Amino acid sequence: MEENQEGCDKLKYGKIPEGFTYGVEYNNEEINEAINSTSPWEIVPSKDTNGHGTFIAGVACGSLIEENNFAGVAPLSTICVVKCKEAKSTLKSFYQIDTNEPVYSEADILVAVDYLLDKAARMDVPLIICIGLGTNQGGHTNGGILGNVLAEIGNFNGVGVVTSCGNEANSGRHYRSEMIEAGGDTEVEIRAGSTSGFTLELWNYAPQVMSVGIVSPSGEYSGKTFARYGERRRVNFILENTVVYIEYRLLAYESGDECIQMRFQSPSEGIWKIRVFNETRGSAFFDMWLPISNFLADTTYFLKPDPDVTLCDPSNNQNLVSVSYYDLANGSIAINSSRGFTRDGKIKPDFAAPGIGIYGPLPRIGNIYPATEEERKRTARYDYKSGSSMATAITSGISAMLMEWGYGIIIMLH
Repeated sequence: MEENQEGCDKLKYGKIPEGFTYGVEYNNEEINEAINSTSPWEIVPSKDTNGHGTFIAGVACGSLIEENNFAGVAPLSTICVVKCKEAKSTLKSFYQIDTNEPVYSEADILVAVDYLLDKAARMDVPLIICIGLGTNQGGHTNGGILGNVLAEIGNFNGVGVVTSCGNEANSGRHYRSEMIEAGGDTEVEIRAGSTSGFTLELWNYAPQVMSVGIVSPSGEYSGKTFARYGERRRVNFILENTVVYIEYRLLAYESGDECIQMRFQSPSEGIWKIRVFNETRGSAFFDMWLPISNFLADTTYFLKPDPDVTLCDPSNNQNLVSVSYYDLANGSIAINSSRGFTRDGKIKPDFAAPGIGIYGPLPRIGNIYPATEEERKRTARYDYKSGSSMATAITSGISAMLMEWGYGIIIMLH
């Protein structure tokens, strides 16, 4: 943190935000100065290298650009963007995430949300928080710690939170079992199409208890592991040269249900089988989730997947606005759009918005920046994109306009 502070002190522009211990803040004047400069990155040395944030911000509330036939949904909005710090390599390694896709920790997202709340309070303006992120980790009921915090924030006057449901319905990353009789068991088959590691989670309802055993593609069996509080097991598959870490969480956060986490390290290609044993006296069933599509090769999936209950956390929380998407051109459903319900049967998503072939802005490329506003408008880059985040951006823009109207009424009532 001292090194961060020292680095920020040396910058000609920007500073660590008041009340925070890391990050750099650029205000409206500095950003506008950068826009009007031929060397903008000397003033604001930050680039959107993958374009996701630029695109959804533009769709939600980009300014009217007649030369490019473009305007965001709420073009007169004030934009406050937080570029999250990416997760540390140790965290990615723990969850076996081996990808070039950006990965963010829940803690840093919470810090970003706190910053936005502070800014809105200081400016005394309504706030719509657009969350174009999601995960398959968690119980798919309340959205985990992030979902619960966002739900509390969304109850404040003048604050709304819009979350994306994800693109997981057709990815083969969710499995729901049939009912298993007391003392019975079943097998779940996973095709591993690469040696990239992954984290698999099994969730069932308290007070039901499940145990698992793992069979490798060559038939090597781990043996049944027993469900005990705090139980952790490392399984070395000799023939496959694969290691699987099994951890039992009998009282998982947010629901008190059982969660069994299995982390596969260098899995051999082939069919892996998870044997699941019902340890309760009555019949029971369970759900399993593999990582979202961005974090795992599309050659790894359940052989008998279920396209339902595929909403990403934190969108499963009942007090958040969750958005799926459809094709506006013909009114049809989008095959990849994640589907409800939540794991505990609550109705989600709240809305479906257009998410196929959405027109929006792209980041500039290269280090040459046009000197005049006319030239910048003429050379701006635009394209069409599809996905859950595009629908979330549209819904966020609509929410901003509704909030503007509603917040004005609240002020008059006060």
